[in-house]
Amino acid sequence: MDEIGQKLRNARIKKGYTIDDLQQVTKIQKRYLIAIEEGQFDHLPGDFYVRAFIKQYSDAVGISSDDLLEEYKSEIPDSQPKEPVQTSEKNNTRAIKEESVPFFTRMGNYIPQIIVGIVILVIIGVIAYGMISKSQNESKVNIPQDKTEQTSKKSSSKKKSSTKKSSTKKTTAKKTAKKSTALSVKESSTDGTYTVKNVPSDGVDVVVTGKSGQAWIQFSEGSSTTWQQALSSGEKKSTKVSADTTTFKIQTGNVNHTEISIGGKSVDLGKVSGSESIVKTLTFNVEQ
Repeated sequence: MDEIGQKLRNARIKKGYTIDDLQQVTKIQKRYLIAIEEGQFDHLPGDFYVRAFIKQYSDAVGISSDDLLEEYKSEIPDSQPKEPVQTSEKNNTRAIKEESVPFFTRMGNYIPQIIVGIVILVIIGVIAYGMISKSQNESKVNIPQDKTEQTSKKSSSKKKSSTKKSSTKKTTAKKTAKKSTALSVKESSTDGTYTVKNVPSDGVDVVVTGKSGQAWIQFSEGSSTTWQQALSSGEKKSTKVSADTTTFKIQTGNVNHTEISIGGKSVDLGKVSGSESIVKTLTFNVEQ
């Protein structure tokens, strides 16, 4: 049995945990826990998860994960993952269901919202058209040749007032247009999936920061891995995502120790309690 595995197994027994008990606490599958105790790291889904699983195991049995990882860093693999991991039966079932639902079926769920949005736009357009027509009719004032100077002054005053109102409306419309093109990041109905809209033409900065502890991060654009490294508390890593990028992913070994901001906007990652898995993949779909 591997020395690190023996040390973890002794700590588990001292805590009075069985393998089944530890599986409930860490949400790591039983076969992976046994592989860690036997030192068979090649039986895990990928080298990326060896550090994350050992950290969860040691924290659950009362051993300092930072000291343990530092002591045995030469024995613990440190490379990119071979395959994605399902950390719980619940997540696995949900992933299978999402893959089985056709794209157009999922889009059908949003048809009522789309129809309501179109109706609202039509109503706004009709109101705006009516206001513009009314403003144009008021500005067309026929002044007879025999009107007195006082009548001419009143007409001129009305024209100035109409011009000021029209200028105010145009200014308001410009401000509204600028607001509508601001960058936005919104979580979709699928857990861990976000929609990024209105990315500037020169791209946007994505900043990943370690928070309250170390987190192992992998950043991917499309199917290619851009970078991966462990970020300690307070350490930041910035990546420029171009405007033509359609999707990028951030995989974290500890979501509770991870902060993400896009274009200066903080992304709400939610909170994961100690009884749930800390390994999480976050997907960002970019819409123009």
